Amino acid sequence: MAIYDSKPSVYEANGDGSFTYRWNIQEVQVPASIDNTAKTQWECNEVVVWATVTREKLTAAVLASLWTSDYEAKLINDYNAAKEGVLDDSYIQRYTDFLNTRKAVKLQVEQDYAEFVMI
Repeated sequence: MAIYDSKPSVYEANGDGSFTYRWNIQEVQVPASIDNTAKTQWECNEVVVWATVTREKLTAAVLASLWTSDYEAKLINDYNAAKEGVLDDSYIQRYTDFLNTRKAVKLQVEQDYAEFVMI
């Protein structure tokens, strides 16, 4: 999770051949501090991808930043065990939730990438 004092751009060229991609950009109100003034900050997820940026490369970087392949393998093993009756059905739902979340992330990356190539 990255935090900024002003709203960051979705894509930013870093000047060294790499690009920073940001998603899930959200405005956050920080409680009043010693001087009694509340402050607005921006939180987001971000990854750095080296040129040439492709949708596939971007998607792979984002997914790797969120979940390891070991995590997904564990979910799959637990899902299969639940299907065989070794574990309860909550493990089926955990994997289904993961798949739905991953699908939403991929869709967001795809939409953002479409805007990036238009820049």
